[in-house]
Amino acid sequence: MEKENKELTMNFIRSVMEDSYTLVWVNYDDNLNENLDVIETCMKEKSAMTLYDKTDDWYRDARWHSVSQILEDIKSNCINEGFDEDAVVEFMDDNRDDIVNIIYERDDSDALGDLLKNTDDIPVRIEMLSNYDCINSHWLESQGGYVYPDSYFGDMVDALNLNPAKVKRFLTEKGIAVYGRCHYRRSRDGKELVSYEDFHRELVNSCCGANLLTYIGKINLKELYESGFSVAKVTIPKDNYCGIFSSMYGGGSVLDMKLREDVTLELKIKDYHGYRLMIDNPRKKYDYSIRQVYGVSDSFFGETVKLTSANQQTA
Repeated sequence: MEKENKELTMNFIRSVMEDSYTLVWVNYDDNLNENLDVIETCMKEKSAMTLYDKTDDWYRDARWHSVSQILEDIKSNCINEGFDEDAVVEFMDDNRDDIVNIIYERDDSDALGDLLKNTDDIPVRIEMLSNYDCINSHWLESQGGYVYPDSYFGDMVDALNLNPAKVKRFLTEKGIAVYGRCHYRRSRDGKELVSYEDFHRELVNSCCGANLLTYIGKINLKELYESGFSVAKVTIPKDNYCGIFSSMYGGGSVLDMKLREDVTLELKIKDYHGYRLMIDNPRKKYDYSIRQVYGVSDSFFGETVKLTSANQQTA
């Protein structure tokens, strides 16, 4: 029997298409755990464009394979409806771009969303920068004694809301010299972020140079993505830890100062002083990570920190 001589139109093409298509399937174990360099680039650029580009690259072939199969299904549906095969092929070739665009418009897959959902919370460091540069090993610092306030040590005391007079007394009792204007700050009593015992232990176990006060935690990648990779503040939860660490030399101390309350830090550098958020990436070429140096698992970093995006900050 001859095929009915009917005119094929785009409206008919639409009528034989599905209301939606899933062009990409993301496995439950597909994630971004091994792509921290991509996340670091997004944070540096304060943009998700690199992540969009990478996701498109990863799933381009799979997406086009699905589109090709759908085009074949559309052709078969048209032929089954009585259209001549050669006419169908010619029409679809002439209108290929329009048909493909409709397929993409009806795509309900969300590869990036699935990857974000499947990705574990990422270990991070929040490092304190200072115009006093850094704090060195306890052996080196103790040769001339610690100085307050004009030193990185002094900035640490202030950042942790410790009472300078109590710090001096506690360290002096342990045989450690402290010099400078260590006035009694009554307003800090009972509001210290860490204990004096933890602070002392962190100092005396410091074993390398170029250390920074470092808070540790984890971030949720979906939350970071929704912030536009532009974070104004982080809130580190109570019972997470901070300590002394050098990503330059791959050493530090015990990272064992337990936070007594939530700590909110503004990620802003002014006159070389402030805080920066760093992915603890073991595969970074010119930087040491805590996981690399200490051989710890992700659980070492404690609970997830809360992010305040730059957009929230200005809203």
